[in-house]
Amino acid sequence: MLIDVHAHLDLPQFDSDRNSVIERAAGEGILIINSGLGPDGIERTIRLMENNDGIFATLGLIPQEFNSDIIDESIGLIRKYKDRIVGIGEVGLDYYWVKEAEKRRLEMDNFRKFISFAKELNLPLVVHSRDAEPDMINELESHGISALLHCFSGTPELGEKAISFGCLVSIPASIMYSRRKQKLAERIPLEHMVLESDSPYLAPTPGERNTPLNIRLSAGKIAEIKGVSRDEVADITTRNAKEFFNLRF
Repeated sequence: MLIDVHAHLDLPQFDSDRNSVIERAAGEGILIINSGLGPDGIERTIRLMENNDGIFATLGLIPQEFNSDIIDESIGLIRKYKDRIVGIGEVGLDYYWVKEAEKRRLEMDNFRKFISFAKELNLPLVVHSRDAEPDMINELESHGISALLHCFSGTPELGEKAISFGCLVSIPASIMYSRRKQKLAERIPLEHMVLESDSPYLAPTPGERNTPLNIRLSAGKIAEIKGVSRDEVADITTRNAKEFFNLRF
């Protein structure tokens, strides 16, 4: 069994074959945690979860959303569905798309709001960070909360700092070609690692649509890097995901 801890199967890229993608993953023993973002994505993800066994849900909002009505509506929907989801996220910081200092301050305010919200609901937190890893890690540590670092792209040193206070580092299928991700996998112990597809993004071959099936390739690549068996990678990353999200199946 493998767990894809982060996918976006509700997006339009899967409108033509969503059911078959889900069925193929299930046939290979892959459970999927779908991340629904914003009001529309939240509702789509809840329907997806309701209509398919083996799919769990986290609900969040992209960091670069500054519309207060959308932020409030998203928080309201997460609260509505809190008993049916396994986590909050993705949420976080994105300095790649957001350059202006004032908007970055707004991002940080929203990130802190979601950190407090996750604590209030006692739900695990899934964090997006792009070009903002030091600020993100410092913020989590200062609030005394660990998180799953979705598609972590920081340095191995920052990854080691994050796992020192309980974070999990999520490795995407782009590890097949990304030297940065390979170096990260060399340094981060399996006991702090999980697998994700981020479908439809970050496929093992750039430019292709990604699917949850490709986390099998990630597991094999990590096994090669670590010098262990693929089964060991599968067992440990699956256990990590089950414990972090308190999954029952």
